[in-house]
Amino acid sequence: MTGPFTEQQLDLLYGKSENLVFLMKQTQDSYTYEYINPMCKTVFKKDLTGLTVDDSMPATLAAEIKKQYGLSLQTDHPYTYRDYNLFSEDRLATETEVTSFIHNGETYILAVSKNVSPQKKMEEDYSFYQSLVSNSVDPMIMVTANLGVFDMNPAYESTFGVRKEEWIGKTYAELPVSQKRMFEEIKFRLEKIIAGHSASSIIIERRKKDGQLARFSANYSPITENGQVRALHIVLRELTSETILKKELKKTENILESYKDALNYAALVAIWDRDGTIHFVNNNFKGTTGYDNEELLAMNIAEIGQAVITREQYETIRGIVLNGAIWRGEIKSLKKTGETFWVDATVIPLSDADGSISQVLSIMFNITDRKQLEEKLRFMAYHDRLTRLPNRQLFIQEFSRMKALADANKEQVGLLYLDGDDFKQINDVYGHDVGDEFIYHFGQSIQKSIRHQDLAARIGGDEFLVAISGLAPLHAKEQIEGVIERLKNNLAEGWAIGQEKFSPTVSLGVAIYPLDADNLDGLVKKADSALYLAKKQGKNQVHFINQE
Repeated sequence: MTGPFTEQQLDLLYGKSENLVFLMKQTQDSYTYEYINPMCKTVFKKDLTGLTVDDSMPATLAAEIKKQYGLSLQTDHPYTYRDYNLFSEDRLATETEVTSFIHNGETYILAVSKNVSPQKKMEEDYSFYQSLVSNSVDPMIMVTANLGVFDMNPAYESTFGVRKEEWIGKTYAELPVSQKRMFEEIKFRLEKIIAGHSASSIIIERRKKDGQLARFSANYSPITENGQVRALHIVLRELTSETILKKELKKTENILESYKDALNYAALVAIWDRDGTIHFVNNNFKGTTGYDNEELLAMNIAEIGQAVITREQYETIRGIVLNGAIWRGEIKSLKKTGETFWVDATVIPLSDADGSISQVLSIMFNITDRKQLEEKLRFMAYHDRLTRLPNRQLFIQEFSRMKALADANKEQVGLLYLDGDDFKQINDVYGHDVGDEFIYHFGQSIQKSIRHQDLAARIGGDEFLVAISGLAPLHAKEQIEGVIERLKNNLAEGWAIGQEKFSPTVSLGVAIYPLDADNLDGLVKKADSALYLAKKQGKNQVHFINQE
């Protein structure tokens, strides 16, 4: 294949990935598959390499993909979109991150699609659960293990004539006498469940808002963590038809069980209130962050520092969520040990029956492996494979920054065009393996000779460019000569490859911005002309283009 990467490099990065990975080249009004990983071949059941998007997809899907790729070309950053399509016989909810870049004048698209069906299902399950509780005609109340009121639905308020905002946070001792009988029953059931008895449904009598006594079937569902009962979720069904009651109770239990399974499936799950105080974390927190659940509960999410999110990120997310919007993004975090990790986080506002936001739910997936692969790929795209120095593309970007800084500080930038003397003989005499190692050591000698604010790049063969920044106009030539002197000394020390010792020399052409040219192209041409004049003088020579 042609392009910025070899098939072996892409297979090394994505050959075993469970994500769908495509490398595309823009061709006229479509995109051609240059590379697809093995997972793509499994999903599509064929090799798409060489085909265009239009050749391999239904027209509507191809149009949507080209639209999204077009949007990615309008930004300098990775572009993400989510879709729900039918690939082969598999229905997948996918999230695709698209990175566009230019190589040798050609536009390329790197698309990585991951299956987010489990996360999508979990978000839908939780939304369904919230809708079920809020819209249920049956009174529901959640009581903590210390007999504190944690939550109730509108049906509970309207049935028994109580107000949620007056009850939330209160314990048994603070409740009106008329309501304590109900909590005495809850206390009794809670103690039995903690002692190991299974939860059950019982028949109770309660006085409703209108003063009438009514019989209810009370279903107690314990909410446990690490084997300990943290709360009871109680559903009260007024007895009218026993058959309907049993069916509806069973349906409710199944939905609640699905909700619990969905939460436990997530990599990291946390719930905190408007002020950031954490009320729930699942067991997966410990495995990823190194914190115990007990360390996190009752802490403020901002107090944890970067164990989950930074203070600045927290305030940004909090502002968005408290305005009623769902926040989605990637967060770089720190474990308790100080090790970094990345999460893909979805943060969801949780509303009361009156529409006010009282709590926040976060669902996070560990994406550290993916981010590390992206970093490796980014390095490969902007660095020379042999010397690991920046390539021409990165040099152009960084020189633009150096130029702007020089203009702001009224400084100059020196450009050195280097060409090794008789390097071709190394390959002819010792072979290409030694020749490659020779070029690597030569590049390292250049890197060792320049300052941290300077930049060296290999532009091909044995030719290199060096940009020297922060030059004082009156002393620019002296500063450049100092760098060249260090380079010549390092080359004179040389290096050994096997039994052979090498101490090469180099010819250099020098041009200075803005003295000799006001842009990089012009400066490179001037430095190249200076290099030509240096080589005419013999080996190991230096020529400044503006010297008389």
